[in-house]
Amino acid sequence: MTLSFSALESFYWVSQLRSFNAAANKLNVSQPTVSYRIRELEERLGVSLFVRQRRQLVLTSEGEALKHYAESMIAIARDIESNIKTRNTRLPTLRVGVIDSFAAVCLPSLLDELDDRFAGARIAATVDTSHKLADQLSEGLLDIAVLSTPPSHDNVALELLGRQSVDWIASHKLGLPQTIVSDEELLRQRIFATPAPSNLHSLTTGFLAATAGAGLRLNVCNSLGTILNLVESGTGISILPSRLLQEQLRHGTIQVLKTRTTLPLQEVFIGTNKGAIVRALPQVSQMIRKVSASVGFCV
Repeated sequence: MTLSFSALESFYWVSQLRSFNAAANKLNVSQPTVSYRIRELEERLGVSLFVRQRRQLVLTSEGEALKHYAESMIAIARDIESNIKTRNTRLPTLRVGVIDSFAAVCLPSLLDELDDRFAGARIAATVDTSHKLADQLSEGLLDIAVLSTPPSHDNVALELLGRQSVDWIASHKLGLPQTIVSDEELLRQRIFATPAPSNLHSLTTGFLAATAGAGLRLNVCNSLGTILNLVESGTGISILPSRLLQEQLRHGTIQVLKTRTTLPLQEVFIGTNKGAIVRALPQVSQMIRKVSASVGFCV
């Protein structure tokens, strides 16, 4: 009995996306082609791989077992492409996702590195919150991403890049003390955060959970750069990655607020989809690490 790789790949994406149509779009084939491949796989194995429950595709126990083998085979195919085709320097369009702070500090250098290694490489860059980037990785919409404390997805592999420090910051215009700032004083200010369920949103609301009964003027914005500009102008305060603040701190336009509780370091990861076959991903991951280390993005 010989199982075709295309059938296993189709099965993998149907199992992840829970949709024959979505898997067909991902693989750039027709929906009947995916259906045929799954049916052929079931006939060869003599088992059912999916059942429908309340209009949703659900893996059978045999399907769950096969899913792990499919992941392993796709990973092997990626390794073969990465290690055998080393003389081919062409790189297809690379879909990379990065969090705001990495984009501001590291993305220009990463693009330069990619140009040096892969001449004429085309990059489709997405800048978003870690939760949204992790979702896009899981759905196969991104090849690789840099994320901070992302949610868990079974089909997303995470490698620790480092840890990122964050601080409460404010403009000197607000006249907040240089000594310890109480939670009550923080709550008197307009507070900016990225939208839920982002890590910074959870960190902000969690930090002030004990005293939030006094009223939390939380304003959301999906751009860290915009939040930093608003804070610098004195419109409000925020928790932001320390590495993003270097220029403003040098010019003395903002201050780091001292609080009773120390903010925890945020873990930063390189994420990839376990089913993605892009032979250059190991090299791209190394470039991300090189760029991060060169500018001290992580601590």
